[in-house]
Amino acid sequence: MYHINIIRQQYGDLTVLHNLETTIVQGEFVAVMGESGSGKTTFLNMLSGIVNQYEGEITYLDTSLHLLNKKQLTDFRGKEIGMIFQDFQLVDFLNVTENILLSNPESTLDEVNAMLEKLGILDIKDKSVLQCSGGQLQRVAIARALMSGKKVILADEPTASLDAKSSKEIMSTLKMLHDEGLSVIMITHSPSIASYATRLLYLYDGHFVSDLDLNNKEQNHRLKDIMEVVGEVYEANL
Repeated sequence: MYHINIIRQQYGDLTVLHNLETTIVQGEFVAVMGESGSGKTTFLNMLSGIVNQYEGEITYLDTSLHLLNKKQLTDFRGKEIGMIFQDFQLVDFLNVTENILLSNPESTLDEVNAMLEKLGILDIKDKSVLQCSGGQLQRVAIARALMSGKKVILADEPTASLDAKSSKEIMSTLKMLHDEGLSVIMITHSPSIASYATRLLYLYDGHFVSDLDLNNKEQNHRLKDIMEVVGEVYEANL
């Protein structure tokens, strides 16, 4: 699905990512971890085409993102990529349904209702987003991201603004969607949140220092393996 080969990405004189190469297969649930400033959000924004200034190549299926102009990248995001943010990025003065239709004007009310029902929030379809809980808002954001048949979710710290209960609900939702065939690439600081993924990429100082296969493991074993990676990276860089 994605093939990434980044020689260097920088802002001015600051190199953010370098010598970074990996392939992400369709249907994977990938967690990207790393300390603040390690380049996680920049990496995710490169996959979406928001960041398009770098030395190297990123290919999505048959599309070479590094060769597209800004308009083409915007069209690519609108067609292929669903994005989820830690602060939801919903419009306060619109209700739930209106927020979803704003980003998906070609969707019908029946399609919106079907998605809301699938995510367990059909009962709030007419609510103002100001009346919704954090967990509800993130599920609205997921619904918005998945409209128009998108099969890839890029999630930037999707549980960072949520309490423990809501975080678990959101991760259970993402796991359900992944089990149905959705590809998920998620940034997180939390080992417990990362343990929902089937693969871990750990970023340190602008490049991947660990690529851990978590597939076909119980979640408690995934968490143990992730904690070992975090500990090893920490010890290696004391």
